Amino acid sequence: MENDRYAYYSTLVPNVRSAINSIQELEYSKCFDRDYLEHTLIPALGLNNEHLHEQPEELSPFFGTGLHLWQYPSQLADYLVWLSLNGKGVKRYMEIGCRWGGTFIVVNEWLKKIGAPIEVSIAVDPVPETPFIKEYIAISNTPVVYLNAFSTSQTVIDYTRMAKPDMVFIDGDHSMAGVMFDHGLVRKNANIIVHHDIASFACPPTVAFWNYAREAEENFESFEFVNQYESVKGNFLGIGAMKRI
Repeated sequence: MENDRYAYYSTLVPNVRSAINSIQELEYSKCFDRDYLEHTLIPALGLNNEHLHEQPEELSPFFGTGLHLWQYPSQLADYLVWLSLNGKGVKRYMEIGCRWGGTFIVVNEWLKKIGAPIEVSIAVDPVPETPFIKEYIAISNTPVVYLNAFSTSQTVIDYTRMAKPDMVFIDGDHSMAGVMFDHGLVRKNANIIVHHDIASFACPPTVAFWNYAREAEENFESFEFVNQYESVKGNFLGIGAMKRI
């Protein structure tokens, strides 16, 4: 089954270059236009078609297209605008838990779009490189490293200590122990720490940890991007960003 999915995604790799081109060609002022991002750019980049009970039906024309982003456009738009204002100094970006790689690709390209001096981008996941990730490694104009391991592995621990990523997106093990470990792994050196699923009925541990961390981390200011859709029964996803003061 998993081999079939990899084979399917291998037919979609042209979407990677298309997404890169869309971001590179975007008028710079649009990087701050959250309505344009929500209603035009992000849906066009392509949305996830898994767990559709969590997805707003009005976005159904975009399900299973492009990069298969597992994000709500209403949340991702606010986050990208926030990054446009706060991410210009990022040099080393890490994503723990990258699924098929859509968000990893978009955020990397967004950071470059706003002028961040990216030196290396690091993706961590226990599953083998996906077709999207392989394509991105091949065509990215900045170095991309893929660590095919759990974040708790010595390989990832050692690499993180060496690379000292200054921005980290945490979307890996959604247990309390898992998200606590990942946060602790990067909090010493990262200036921006981003957590996913901070407002999801499906992920109580990540919600609970975020609510704790935003109060406990006195050296960070926290921001939340948790807009929901009325057509969805329940709250899902949610992005929380912490920036070192």
